Amino acid sequence: MDSLFIILSDRSARIRQFFNFRIMMESMDFHKIMAFIYLPTILIGVLGNILSLYAYSRPNRKSMVGFLLYSLSISDIFLLVFALPLFSIMYLPIWSDEQKSFVVAYTAKYVYPLCMMAKTCSLYIMVLITIERWIAVCRPLAVQIWCRYTTSSYSIAAIIIFAVVLNFARFFEFEIEYIDGLVYFKRELLDSDKHWWYFMFYFIIISIIFDYTVPFVIMFVANMLIISELRRTKKERSLMTIQQQKEQNTTVMLLVVTIFFGFCHFFSMALKIAESFAGGFLTIHVRSNCIEMLSQSAPFQNIYLEMLGEIFNYLIIIHTASTFFIYYIFSEKFRQIIKGIWT
Repeated sequence: MDSLFIILSDRSARIRQFFNFRIMMESMDFHKIMAFIYLPTILIGVLGNILSLYAYSRPNRKSMVGFLLYSLSISDIFLLVFALPLFSIMYLPIWSDEQKSFVVAYTAKYVYPLCMMAKTCSLYIMVLITIERWIAVCRPLAVQIWCRYTTSSYSIAAIIIFAVVLNFARFFEFEIEYIDGLVYFKRELLDSDKHWWYFMFYFIIISIIFDYTVPFVIMFVANMLIISELRRTKKERSLMTIQQQKEQNTTVMLLVVTIFFGFCHFFSMALKIAESFAGGFLTIHVRSNCIEMLSQSAPFQNIYLEMLGEIFNYLIIIHTASTFFIYYIFSEKFRQIIKGIWT
C-alpha cells in the first residue's frame, strides 16, 4: 500500500508539474502576444498626447478646462512611457536570460510605482475635469469663483502630491535578489503572509476607496447631473449665443472622454473588488507572476485570471492613447490647431 501510494503521489506530482508548465508557457506566450499589441498602441498614444499637449499649450487655450486637458496630456504621456517597459518591452524577445531577469526585476521594483503615480494623477485630473464641467453647466454663476486658472494650478499640484503619497509605499512591495548571477524580485510588503496588515489595509481597502470608489462615484453623479441639465436645455439651444454653444460642445466632448474613461476602467475595478472580497485568486499582482510561474507554484486559476486582468489593463491603455482622437472629432478649434501644424 505504501509503495502504491508513493507511485500514485509521484504520478500526481508529475501531472501537476506538467499542467503547471503548460499554463506557464501559455501565460508567457500570451504576454508576448500582448507585448506586440501594447507597443504600437502606446507609441500612438504618446504621439497623440504630445500633439494634444501642443494644442492645449497655445496662449488662447489658457482657460481652466484648457489647462486641465494640458495637464491630463502630460500625465497620460508619463503613464504611457512607464507602461511601455511594464507591459511591452520586458516581454519582447530581444533579451538574454540575464538581461530579462534584470529588466523584469527593476521594472517591477521601480517603474511600476511610477506608473501607478501617473495613473492616479490621470484619474483625479479626470475627476477635476468632471467637477469643472458640472460647475460650468449646473452652477454657471459660480464659474468665476471656482473655475479659474490659479484654482486649477493649485488643484493639479495637490493631485500630484496626493498621487506620490498614495503610491509611495509601492516602492517597497518588492525586493530585488541576486541568485546565481541573475536578478530576481520577490514580494516584500505585498507578501500577505508576512505583512497581512499592508495587504488588507493598503492594497485592498485604501486602494478600493481612493483608486475606484471615490473618483468613480464623483464622476458618475456629476455626469448624470450634467446629462440631465444638457437634456433640459436642449430645446433652448437655438437661443444660445455662439460662446454658449461652444461651451456646450466642450461639455459633450468631455462627457465622451469621461464616459469612455469609466467604461475602460470599470472592468479593472470589478476585478479588483472581486479579488478583495473573494480573496487570494489574483494575488500574483501585476508583474510579480514572473517568478511565481518560473517556480511553477502558481495556482491554475491565477494564470487565467491574470490574463483577464491583462486585457482589462489594455483597456486602460486604450483610453489613455485615444483621447487625442476624441478631441479631434469633437473640437473644431483643436482640429484647426492640429491641421495648422502641417500647413
